[in-house]
Amino acid sequence: MKINVAILGSGNIGTDLCERLLLDKDFNVLAIVGRRPDSEGLNRFVGRVPNIVSNGILGISLLVDDLDGVFDATSAQDHLKHWDYFKELNKFMIDLTPSKIGRPITPSLISRRDSMVLGENFAFNYSLVTCGGQSSAALLHAISKYSTGISEVEISSSIASLSAGPATRRNIDQYIESTENLASLITGCFSTKAILVLNPADPPVMMRTTVNIKVIETDLVKVESELKSIVEEINRYVPGYEIVVAPHISKVGVVSATAKVTGAGYFLPPYAGNLDIINAAGAKVARKHFNKFRTQGA
Repeated sequence: MKINVAILGSGNIGTDLCERLLLDKDFNVLAIVGRRPDSEGLNRFVGRVPNIVSNGILGISLLVDDLDGVFDATSAQDHLKHWDYFKELNKFMIDLTPSKIGRPITPSLISRRDSMVLGENFAFNYSLVTCGGQSSAALLHAISKYSTGISEVEISSSIASLSAGPATRRNIDQYIESTENLASLITGCFSTKAILVLNPADPPVMMRTTVNIKVIETDLVKVESELKSIVEEINRYVPGYEIVVAPHISKVGVVSATAKVTGAGYFLPPYAGNLDIINAAGAKVARKHFNKFRTQGA
């Protein structure tokens, strides 16, 4: 049984996601939704997606009964009204915006963190946080699990400027808040700082995320072992995720590590690992959620 979904948003994230899901045997994309008839993202899928909608969520009202869930790749400002609409219709939501409305989740930590569990109801909202949140989560978890006295956490991500669309640029403040919130959730530390650099270099740079955590003590051997296990799991849905700087003591009392994400190239070239990691994670969570309730017969 395929998962019938609609995608809200026809920018970089929505376009990359649609290309991904069209090739995924588990999904059936019934509609992609935008706000402009001349949208390049919408026109790209003419003849490939059965319903090309250019007047927002009201344009898919006749399709709602056929949907299982919705991916929201619009903006943090619009997500609440989208969720209010679809939850009343018993649809699950995968939020790819940094709205902080849904439950923060990253697939690789579902079995490792008590706070990261699948929803209790079919109509449930999952926040995929941000690309920086998804790329840093494994590092945050592994380091914090085997460290004591955590007092500061910093997450710095650098992405190619070409991969950041208008919605991403408008939502920078929300990006920072959502990423910092995830860092606190995972590490238990409330002194967090998130940084996002839109690098204009030509040729474009690959996505990199560096985590710096101030600690009293840490066990690097156990950190690396835990991290290796998580990366193996991440690579099942994001093959381009790798640790390029292993956890180490960068200065007295600070543990640092860096991950790089090479994109799968569904839409933009491989430098757009930021699109790849959040969309791959979103698809993974949607699949897990749907299968949970299908198994239960809901």
